[in-house]
Amino acid sequence: MEHDFGQIEQNTENEYIFKFTNSGTNPLIIYKAKGSCGCTVPEYPKDPIPPGEEGEIKVVYKPGKQKNKQTKYVTVTANT
Repeated sequence: MEHDFGQIEQNTENEYIFKFTNSGTNPLIIYKAKGSCGCTVPEYPKDPIPPGEEGEIKVVYKPGKQKNKQTKYVTVTANT
């Protein structure tokens, strides 16, 4: 999954929510979600997500004084 915030201002807080569905047959457990830098902060569900249910990961990006195009990412570790 990816998201393009487009052109944003420096020193702003930008948020996007990634929605997903557990298409497996077992509960989905997210062990960890980590941003590529301190400016990219994910929030993820701590409880297991049952099969067929939806979940979401909220990512907040605060670019500070960074200029030009930026590429940041979140690494998710789960029982998949």
